This record gives sequence, structure tokens and C-alpha cells, in this order.
Amino acid sequence: MSRYRVPVIFLLAGRAHDYEHTARPLVHALELMHHFDLEVTSDIHAVPGARARVVIAASDVQLEPAQAARLKDFVAGGGGLVLLHGTLAAWSPLDDIAELAGWRLSDPSRLTELVVRPDPGHPVTARLAPEIRVEDELFLAEGPPAGAEILMRASWQFTEQVVAYERKHGDGRFVHIGLGHGRDTYENPDFQKLVHRALLFAAGSAAPPAVGVGLVGYGAIARAHAASITATAGLELQAVCDLSAERRELAKRELGVAAHANLDGLLGDPEVGLVVVGTPPSLHADPVVAALDAGKHAVCEKPFAITLDDVDRMIDTASARQRVLTVFQSRRWDPDYVALHKTVLSGRIGDPFYMESFIGGYSHPCDYWHSHEPISGGTIYDWGSHYFDWVLRLFDGPVTSLSAVGHKRVWHDVTNADQVRVDLTFASGAQAMFMQSDIAAAPKPKWYVLGTRGAIVGDWRSQEGLEPADSPARLTVSRPADGGVNEEHLALGPRDEHAFYRNLADHIAWDEPLAVRPEEARRTVAVMEAATRSIAEGGARLEVDI
Repeated sequence: MSRYRVPVIFLLAGRAHDYEHTARPLVHALELMHHFDLEVTSDIHAVPGARARVVIAASDVQLEPAQAARLKDFVAGGGGLVLLHGTLAAWSPLDDIAELAGWRLSDPSRLTELVVRPDPGHPVTARLAPEIRVEDELFLAEGPPAGAEILMRASWQFTEQVVAYERKHGDGRFVHIGLGHGRDTYENPDFQKLVHRALLFAAGSAAPPAVGVGLVGYGAIARAHAASITATAGLELQAVCDLSAERRELAKRELGVAAHANLDGLLGDPEVGLVVVGTPPSLHADPVVAALDAGKHAVCEKPFAITLDDVDRMIDTASARQRVLTVFQSRRWDPDYVALHKTVLSGRIGDPFYMESFIGGYSHPCDYWHSHEPISGGTIYDWGSHYFDWVLRLFDGPVTSLSAVGHKRVWHDVTNADQVRVDLTFASGAQAMFMQSDIAAAPKPKWYVLGTRGAIVGDWRSQEGLEPADSPARLTVSRPADGGVNEEHLALGPRDEHAFYRNLADHIAWDEPLAVRPEEARRTVAVMEAATRSIAEGGARLEVDI
């Protein structure tokens, strides 16, 4: 899709509705995107405007007939018009708007929670949540508009109602999105994505064809990648490469895709536009760089690499080749971490200033490469790849010092340490500790977070069918009140299994923000590399800027 900046006029003009206030979160979200030159106005006479490529409006102020005629000509000549909430209902009594929209709307329903279902097959609504729940009004009408592509529907008293649609008019495009009564709707991330895409779509942009994906390595983790890729619209699994003939045959049998014996074969496949590198950590950099040099986008398994030299080589190549590079930090979407992160960002416990985190137990480590330090990077790079990613997203500012200690006391048949502890200090003075142990007969809480107005504790628990490390923690928020402490157990949502790849597809298709930027993953490696150096220096405290 085109990356030029689209001139957009956003009309916010309300009498019964204070759109200038309620739509402010949407305006702010659009201003953060680099796609638009956005002009916001409350002057209804300013549309369509001489510079506008697209007009978006949330208005219950009636148009004059001459303005309606100008808007119809504007769209017929190649412009885009996106109407929110009740704007079409207010304007469609005018024949020119009714002709442009192909529809006239009645008054809205009562305000209620609506369950809105986006069409997963349309590029504008692909990969949005299957259901979007908003408290809003529904503008009722008979049947879909003539010549329209329906974007979203909702049920209303045993009828199917159109919530949003798009249609061609002349050389331009019209989009109606009948939501936007209150501020909560404009704050909804899926609604913001919908409007962002609708504006680009109305400007003539279109999502590219589905991207073919190739997997480098077909071990256990590759099956998880394959499942998510297959479930994500806009991505198509095309090929696998693996040195093992047995695993190649397994991939062909399980996935029905081409299987290459080496990386060159995969990179020479014209159907592959995105390469997922699932080799062991010490072997990440070379195949990622080769994929980027071949003009492919790249996903790197975590940890990004063992050394910053390898990380910087990958990032520099992605920048030079103008390709997408990201890291599979999939546990950002773990339900317990999502709830923890949201609670900390909400300010409910004040400013976080101290954190302890732990994983482990008393058990023999595996004898696979995960436990061999030259290949894995060592114990710090195991769960630390997730925990430091979590920690660095919870605390503001750089890490200014760290120290680390490792123990080798029990399991001498593997090269990884039996236990590691890393202590971080941030520029604000905040502190965070991470410990992973295979010799801990009694576990600590998964998370222990102190803030200036409260605390959060994440206690380990077991769920049937899940390993303890994969069971979401039980989160308790403690806040002082009336001389005592109030405790609240946080409800956890379901895990969004395919969120990483859905975001990646959205980034490739619509240039939406990348969830895991390589610069963020670089910080995690910088912490782990420095911690490894501290252990080698006998637990020395190192001054850093990470």
C-alpha cells in the first residue's frame, strides 16, 4: 500500500452530541499515525475543502443542499468520505447524500451494549476481534445499501442490522460507520483501527495480497508458529527448510507445504515473502540476515540473539533493506501479564518502584540445547528472555546499573547454571530482580510489585493440562484504605493465541504499529549480555545505559 501522507479533514460538529469532546481519543490516535495530514474543524462549511483527499465527519448538524452537492461531486471525482455515528442519519434526507450513500437511515435505537461482528473477509475489517462489544446506538434500516460491501453487522431484536459498510461512488469511495455515541467507543482500539483503515481505504489504498511464510527449522516451536500463521488472515504458510530429512517429510505430511533441505532453497522461493527463523539462539543472526538480504521480512525467535553484535547486525540489515524485522516475544499476551501491565499503567498502585520476579522449582534441567550455555546463552537467556521483556515494559527510563550471580551446585551434567539472579536499577531509582532456579525447593511468587499507592502479587497456581510455568498466576492487588488494606483478585481474560501474527499482518498490510519492535528486543539482550558479564566478574555491579 502507498505510504504517502493523506490530507484529511475531520469535521466535528454537534448540537445534541458533543463530538468535539467525545471523539478526542480518536483524533489523538489518528494524529499519532504518520499516514495523515489531519485538519480538525467544527466549521461545517469547511468541507470538503480544497486540499482534502478524504473527509471524515461526526456531525448532527444538517448540511445545506449546495454542500451536499459538493460532497457528492468530491467523492465522484475520486475523494473519500467517512461518516461516523449519526452523521448519515442527519445528512441522508438530502437527495445528493442519499444517492452517494445509497441509503437513508432512521432514528437510532436505545443506548445499549451492542455485540458488533466485523466481516473477517474484508481487508478493512480483517483481523479485528471477532466480536466488538461497545455501549452505543444502532441506526436501524431495511436491508443493506445497494452496491455496498458490509463491514460490520449486529443483531437487533431478531434482525440483522448493518453497522458499517463501504461502497463505490464514481471514482471515489464512501464509508459509513454507525458507531460513536460516547467516548468509550472512540477509545476502543478496534474502533480506532477500523477508522484508520477506513480512511486509508477511502483514499484509495488497499491491503496487499497475502504474504507467503517460510519456516527455518521444523522443531517443536515451529508447530506453534505454523498454527498461528495458518489462523491469521493475510499470511499463508508456503514452505519449510530443515537439515533433517525426517523433519522435512514430517513438515510436508503435517503442513502440506514445500520442504527445502537448505536455506538457499527457501530464500529462492518466490512465494515466500516472510521468513520465521526458529534455529537455536546462537544461530539466529545468519539466517535472519540472509532472509533480509534476500528481500524477505523476518521473524526471529526469542531470545533475539546471544550478543548485541548479532542483534545490531540484524537491525542494521533490516534498516538497509527496508524490511520488517520483529522478535517472537509471544508471552506479552499471557493473560496474567496483560492484567499486570494494564493495572500498572492505570496508576492504581501509583508509581512502581520495586519488583521481584521468579520462575523455577527443584527439578533436573533438560538435556536438550536449552541447557547448553554455548548454544542457548545460558540460564539468563532462558526465561529471562520473557521476564526482562516484561520488566522493561513496566518501568520507565533506562537501566543504569545491574549485577548478577550464578550458582552451579547440583546439576553438573549440563552447562547452564543451576540458578541465576539479576538485579537491575533504573534511572528513577526503581529496582527490579529476576531469579530462575532449578534448585529451589520452595518457590517465590511469580511477581511481587510495589508501587507508591499499592502492590500486586502474582502467586503461582496449577491448571489442569498446563505446565506450572504456563498456568496464569493468581493476581492480587493490595491498596491501603481506612487504616487497613483492601485486596482485589484480578480477573484474567483468555489468552490471545494469535495476537503476535495478527499484529504482524496488520503492520504489513496497513502499516499499523508493530507490537514488538526490534529496538525493544535489543534492550532485553543488552540486559542479559551485561548480566552474563557480571557473573563472569564475580557478581560485579556494572554501570550501564540500557
